[in-house]
Amino acid sequence: MKRVSSLTAIPAETHFIAGIDVIGNLKKLFETPEQISGCLILLCIRGKCKITIHLTQYELKKNTIAVIYPNQFVQITEDTPDCRFAFVGFSSTLIQHPFLFSNTIQYAPSILEEPVISLSPEMADLFGDYFKVLIKAKRLGNVLIREEQLPLILTGLIIELGNINRQEPLAKNTQHYTRSQEIVKELIRVVVENYKTERNISFYADKMHLSPQHLSTTIKKTTGRTLTDIISAFVIKDAQAKLRSTELTIQEIAYSLNFPDISFFGKYFKRYTGVSPKQYRNMR
Repeated sequence: MKRVSSLTAIPAETHFIAGIDVIGNLKKLFETPEQISGCLILLCIRGKCKITIHLTQYELKKNTIAVIYPNQFVQITEDTPDCRFAFVGFSSTLIQHPFLFSNTIQYAPSILEEPVISLSPEMADLFGDYFKVLIKAKRLGNVLIREEQLPLILTGLIIELGNINRQEPLAKNTQHYTRSQEIVKELIRVVVENYKTERNISFYADKMHLSPQHLSTTIKKTTGRTLTDIISAFVIKDAQAKLRSTELTIQEIAYSLNFPDISFFGKYFKRYTGVSPKQYRNMR
C-alpha cells in the first residue's frame, strides 16, 4: 500500500482494514499519543521502535506483535529508519459483537496486561502470511470476507495470541502503576472470573482485601464508572452473546448467570439495554 491516512478511527461501516506499511509512514501517525476507537493489531516485520500503549512503554521489534484494544492511547517513539509493520484493524462496532465477547473474555486480562507479544520466527511468519491473505481478500471486497465472518477472524486472532501470551509471556515491564491503576487491573481480573455468579460489591471488596467504600471510590475516580456498571457490563454482554449465539432458553440463560428467576433477569436486562431479553433475541 502507498500511504496510511489514519488508523485511529476505523469507520463503523467499514468494520475491517488491513495493510502493510511499505514506506514507513505508519509510525508518523503515532508521533503523538492517539486514541484507538477499534481494535488494532500491529505485526513488526522489520526494525524496531518504542511503543507506549495506555501509559506503559514496550519495545516492538521484528517477530513481535501488539494488540491495541478500543479506547487505549498509543504513541510510537525512538523508531529505527527501517521499522515497518503489517496490520489489521477492526471497528468499535465489530468489537462489541456478542460472539467475540463470549469467546475471548478469558484472554482479555492477559493481553491487556502484556499487549506486546513475542513470537517465534516460525509463528511470526505464519501471522505475516495470514495478514497477507487478509489484505488480498480485503481488496476483493466482500467476495471472500463477508461481514458475518469478521467476528470469527478477530476471535481466532485473539485466542491464538492469548494462548501464546500465556505460554511465553514477556518479562514483566518495569513500568510502575499507581496503586489505583493496580486496583483497577486486579478488579477486572476478579470480575472476569466471578461475574457469572457474583454481583455484590462486598464480594469483590472481600476478594481484593479492601473495604467496599474504598474499592468503589477508587474505581469511580480512576475509570469514571461505578463498580456496579463494570460488573453489569460483563453480565449484559454475556447475556447478549447467549441470546444471539445459542439456542438456550431465556430461563436457561437466566440460571447460567445466577439470576433467581426469569422475571428478575428480564428486569435487570431491560434496565441496562432498554429492551427485554425476548425483544433483543428477535432483533436480528
